[in-house]
Amino acid sequence: MKRLKKIASLCQGDICADIGCDHGYLCEMLIDKQVKQIFACEVTTKNLEKAKQNITRYVQKHCKNVSISQNQIQYQGGSVTFVLSNGFRDLQILPECAIIAGMGGDLIINILFENLQKLPNVLVLQPNTKVDKVRTQIIKYYKILEDAILYDGGKYYNIIKAVRGCDSLSELEILFGKTNLQLLHNDFKQYLKSLKAYAKNIKNEKFNKLLSQIEKVEELYE
Repeated sequence: MKRLKKIASLCQGDICADIGCDHGYLCEMLIDKQVKQIFACEVTTKNLEKAKQNITRYVQKHCKNVSISQNQIQYQGGSVTFVLSNGFRDLQILPECAIIAGMGGDLIINILFENLQKLPNVLVLQPNTKVDKVRTQIIKYYKILEDAILYDGGKYYNIIKAVRGCDSLSELEILFGKTNLQLLHNDFKQYLKSLKAYAKNIKNEKFNKLLSQIEKVEELYE
């Protein structure tokens, strides 16, 4: 839940889309955050129905003046619309903010850049893999405001907030995240420590270079 709470805290605007909403827990947090229009998007009917059931129960318990139709729940202060969509493809409205979390980096890039005309002003991303590749691609269209490691439930998660624009990142920022290097917080230090231990056990050119890059970062806070 720590991961989802962090993602929800970075969302901004009155119209937010959760691309790949899974169980709908993040949408529930956006309801608490008083986002006015929430779009819960899933690629399969089964997953979308699961999210709809969870969110419906949550709204009925926590909200007033609830009205439920086939694809939308309205309540005092806002609404949740359920959209069967592959990424942004079948989303008919341009959100102010979009969340894409818990997917591989390549999939996130594909979702974003197959529909350039539908990209929102704000992105909140949590790629599970190839985070450096995601950073490299999004800075062509976005400026990264926050990019931090979070430790939750025995795992490290990279969470990125970006706004429309463009950005330039150093090699270390692409590899480790801009605000990680600026703040050098404890979760990031522990992540480096575990990554360093892993890299030491693999003897090849790629991981020798990674060790060298980690040592450069360590010099920043020694």
